[in-house]
Amino acid sequence: MMNCLFKYSMENKLPIDLIYINDAGEVTYRTVIIRKITMEGILTFDIGKQQPRSFKRANILSAAKQRRKRGVSYA
Repeated sequence: MMNCLFKYSMENKLPIDLIYINDAGEVTYRTVIIRKITMEGILTFDIGKQQPRSFKRANILSAAKQRRKRGVSYA
């Protein structure tokens, strides 16, 4: 399932949301665009930090299409 999402982001250059646990045990939430998929992990462009990042596949807890933020609509 995640492979399809990674390919979707890479081919369409659209951001996805990742929940990731680093080697120190800290859980982080990142919005990224996938640049390259490897056997060990993924190479991305991190939207929040505005720089390239790499993530190990084993440490990715969750991946999802980015949610659209909706504003308040008044009647």
